[in-house]
Amino acid sequence: MSALQQVKSAPSRAKGSEGAIPEATAAAVGEPLPEAPFVPAHEAVARLAGDRPAAVAVRCGDIAVTYGELISGARQLSHRLAAAGIGAGDRVALLAEPSAAMIGAVLGILGAGAAYVPIDLAQPDARLATILHDAQVKAVVATAHTQPRTAGSQVPVVTVPSVPDAAPSDSDSFAATPGPADPAYLIYTSGSTGEPKGVIVEHRNLAASTQARLMVYPETSTFLLLSPLAFDSSVAGVWGTLQAGGCLVVATADELRDAEQLVSLVSRHQVESTLCVPTLYGLLLDAAERAGTTPLASLRQVIVAGEALPQTLADRHFAVHSSTVDLVNEYGPTEATVWAAFHRCTGPEPVSIGGPVPGARLYVLDDELQPVLPGTEGELFIGGAGVTRGYFGRPEATAAVFLDDPFVAEPGARMYRTGDIVRWNAEHRLDFIGRKDDQIKVRGHRVELGAVESTLRLLADVQEAVVLPDAQGTGLIGFVASPKDADPVALRRALADKLPPVMVPGELRVLPELPRNLNGKLDRALLRTLAMEPPTPRPAPATGDPLTAQVTAAWSEVLGVATVPLDVNFFDLGGHSLSMFKLQDALERLCGLRPSIVSLFQETTVSAQATLIRTGREQGEDTGPSGTAEAARRARTARLRQQRARKGAGQ
Repeated sequence: MSALQQVKSAPSRAKGSEGAIPEATAAAVGEPLPEAPFVPAHEAVARLAGDRPAAVAVRCGDIAVTYGELISGARQLSHRLAAAGIGAGDRVALLAEPSAAMIGAVLGILGAGAAYVPIDLAQPDARLATILHDAQVKAVVATAHTQPRTAGSQVPVVTVPSVPDAAPSDSDSFAATPGPADPAYLIYTSGSTGEPKGVIVEHRNLAASTQARLMVYPETSTFLLLSPLAFDSSVAGVWGTLQAGGCLVVATADELRDAEQLVSLVSRHQVESTLCVPTLYGLLLDAAERAGTTPLASLRQVIVAGEALPQTLADRHFAVHSSTVDLVNEYGPTEATVWAAFHRCTGPEPVSIGGPVPGARLYVLDDELQPVLPGTEGELFIGGAGVTRGYFGRPEATAAVFLDDPFVAEPGARMYRTGDIVRWNAEHRLDFIGRKDDQIKVRGHRVELGAVESTLRLLADVQEAVVLPDAQGTGLIGFVASPKDADPVALRRALADKLPPVMVPGELRVLPELPRNLNGKLDRALLRTLAMEPPTPRPAPATGDPLTAQVTAAWSEVLGVATVPLDVNFFDLGGHSLSMFKLQDALERLCGLRPSIVSLFQETTVSAQATLIRTGREQGEDTGPSGTAEAARRARTARLRQQRARKGAGQ
């Protein structure tokens, strides 16, 4: 039997359910997408706005923007861009903090016929410049907050107000109408050589992905957007919400740094759905449990994506939520337009990535691109309407992973080679096994280990470098050969000037030379063993100050490093936003006082944080390690809420 004959359509399933596979095949086909005339994403939102102009479309901070205001502002921006020479097929960079303006700008760029290129504000300037050059952008849209980072731009910079302009638009339409094959956006992923690769997503890909989402999640909801715009899961939140007529709650940059504020957002706006990486969801559960979990009572579903879902977190989800809250595990690369598989859990059960989303085809193939038997490991290939055009300006990289699909008769059909190893289990769902290459996921972002290694080797005093996943599986650890005994902290700082934070190893270990096997090759197996070893406990600081020793112990525990200098920045030592939440917990446990996230971001050395906690104790905030420190924190929070309430009432 040929491979083409083996791949059959899945049996019919109820709308919104997962795809299934026949017992004797190694493929699955999602529910067909409905046949309908093509409508660009922004036009679909505009049509909804015509029916509900006064409904709130976006909330961010104290700002609420209606559908009518959102579309009016977006249309005005589209004509401003058109006047600047932007047209069909052009690319426009979007440099904006999480805000209502960010959402309006996305619609405006599409309305000019261009594709938006979202820029992560955490990118160092060198990386930002590389992306702007690689994407060959024709303009940059910025806010007043981000406009200074466009200094020296060689293309026009269009600044948008913090709130979409509510004044009546001069036009009742957008400046241009893109076609199905026109690019909608470019999102950059880590490249194996260190250079980022831009994935071209066409309007028809976006339309298919969003239609599939509306089929799986048909309810109109209030959705909390936690993903940065440069992270492709934001596409799911933005278009899946706005095209359903829901309310998009955008977490601000400050709120994204504080799990307790995010939990408060859910309660304040009665959020029904959200999507985030499992690591962040675990931190949200921590914050919710400290508050009694009631702030999450409005949730009806939580979607996790971007990294492997731990079984322990899935089990905890159902242990924490008193009412029925679905947990949906989504899977999909940027190259397949956000998602390709999903599994909805309504109770405790084994974790999997489920079956195909509507419009997708999933193949599990061997090295000869032949289907493997169910239960056998193979590489996952994705076909269907979500498969994108490829990598911008990189035909060889595109040809390597975007292949002709031999399993369907559709002319020009292609499939994407994911590099992920999976198998069909006994429940006809996909189990995720791991990667075939050296690419991993770090806090939801794809990272090519070779890209980090190649950049490390370019630094002064670095002879060789190897980068591996760390012991916790949530970050990276680097091994560097440096005959001159380079300072690891200085190396991290230099690397952070060239790469985004997610690609900078949390720990760098400097060795005179890297280990080699009998063949003279780098002994990566030995380095992987070393990477799994916990750091040797560090003795108390020479100062003899017990509080400083406690803070040091908290840092060592959270960062997984043995040596913690007292005057080094938390982020220079490998910390990041999510690990700051863990530091907050560790400091409360070890020091008896829970500093606010804001203060920890302001005081980022051991010495400064020891002073912060000592001052808090002197002011009576410390209530000891007995657990009543949380009561003091709640009292302070209640006082702040009362102050805000009085201010809002004009008192």
